Amino acid sequence: MSSLDETHCRLARQIGYDVKSEDMQPNNEKQSEAIKQALKSRFSLIQGPPGTGKTRTGMKLIILFNRINLKHREEGGDHKLVVYCGPSNKSVDLVAKWMKIHIPDLCPKIVRMYGNSMENMMYPIPNREYINQRSCKDNRPDSDLADISLHNLIRNKENPYAEKLAMFEKQFKNSPDDIATQDILKYKKAISMATQEELKKYDVIFCTTAAALSPKFLRATDGKIFQLIIDEAGMCTEPETLAPIIATKADQVVLIGDHKQLQPIILCQEASDLGLSKSLFERYADSAVFLDTQYRMNPKICEFPSTQFYKGRLKTGPVGKWTVKKPLQIWKRPDVPLLFCHIEGEEECLSVSTEEGNQQSRSNRAEVDHVVKVYEYLMSHDKMDWDDVKVMSQYNAQCFAIRDALKKKGLINSDVTTAVSSQGGEWDYVIFSAVRSLPKFRIESNRNKGWCKKNLGFITDAHQINVVLTRARKGIIIIGNKNLLQCDETWEALIKHYTILGCMVNAEDQDLTPLERPGRRY
Repeated sequence: MSSLDETHCRLARQIGYDVKSEDMQPNNEKQSEAIKQALKSRFSLIQGPPGTGKTRTGMKLIILFNRINLKHREEGGDHKLVVYCGPSNKSVDLVAKWMKIHIPDLCPKIVRMYGNSMENMMYPIPNREYINQRSCKDNRPDSDLADISLHNLIRNKENPYAEKLAMFEKQFKNSPDDIATQDILKYKKAISMATQEELKKYDVIFCTTAAALSPKFLRATDGKIFQLIIDEAGMCTEPETLAPIIATKADQVVLIGDHKQLQPIILCQEASDLGLSKSLFERYADSAVFLDTQYRMNPKICEFPSTQFYKGRLKTGPVGKWTVKKPLQIWKRPDVPLLFCHIEGEEECLSVSTEEGNQQSRSNRAEVDHVVKVYEYLMSHDKMDWDDVKVMSQYNAQCFAIRDALKKKGLINSDVTTAVSSQGGEWDYVIFSAVRSLPKFRIESNRNKGWCKKNLGFITDAHQINVVLTRARKGIIIIGNKNLLQCDETWEALIKHYTILGCMVNAEDQDLTPLERPGRRY
């Protein structure tokens, strides 16, 4: 790959490698190195383990790239764009919303472009089938971004095509059965022209990797995109990453992610075995700048993930989000906010209804009951609020069962989700239910991969385990069957680590009597 032109390298040196703001901490050494490399290279990678400021680093890059583009325009250059994209609407919305709300004075002229399916939900075309509203209840355009969402902006009176779009939409509403194919084609062309006209006003576009491939977007931005930032690149398949790089013809590409957390989701096992589950980010990970200082987790929480997943390279900053006035009463050691509650429950296989349809999932009643006891204890003894604690499991059926059990106790606001959906989030405390369980006499001494796959399933996925262990700022409580879990090498290492620290306890030996009924507090 050829080097970046001297003009952009010079402008990068002129603007510097940091953004001064009360809402954004100054760069540490590795963040500065990552930003400097990104600004001066045509292709670069930034690996950001949990809590290392990966997202903030990406935001600073957006601002700095835009400053370079503005200076280049002042010197007679063309209007160039920054595109910030990711594999999901959630990840893109998070960044766009934070910049819009928290740093409005520093925020460039940004626009949020949703995909066609999202736009069609808001402005449906007659006689077209769309994803039903139930399956999309959590996948709608973010209302906080309505004023910068492209599908709304092109319908504002300032856009020269707004009146034409309004005319078509009135016709669609009043006479849906009389709409000809030709009318729909004209309507789509008007949307495309309105998009081209509207995008001239903005400097930074937020969209998903899929939306970056839409013909109307590519027509509107042809030859205008200079920088492309792909966030959560470790979760993107190679085609999902390569396609926007090629389609946008960006001169500078930055991949931001962490291949040690969630991988791309590949439904076809054969495709996964042939390598599709390995992201482009992972293939080039050796050349990434590694953000080595985390500010989220208590140092004791960070110890195991650092050793197990990052070869001991992840260290804890001097000041972080984990400080507490006094330790929880549930800890065996006040200075170690970790606990593994061993319980030999019985798992059952259930069919649960999810957004993707009915799925086979697993639940464990004994673990559900113990999660509720721990939750009630924390709420009553330590006077926590419901949003201080995140309850997680890797199984939808277990999440549904825990949520239902907590509601029956009056804890209607409790936060219970799967481990996969929690990536990118952080909470003060995490309670995790492992679910999988077998009686000790059924655990074979000479285990092969087939036995482990059958009896442990995807709870042995090291990427998901990493996500589970790195969401908590101040403490984590794991509930599971240690006898079965330690059949997996990652869980075995964790159980050994917790044992050395003196953080193992038999669930039946715990006194978790609540002081009061916590439900009355909500």
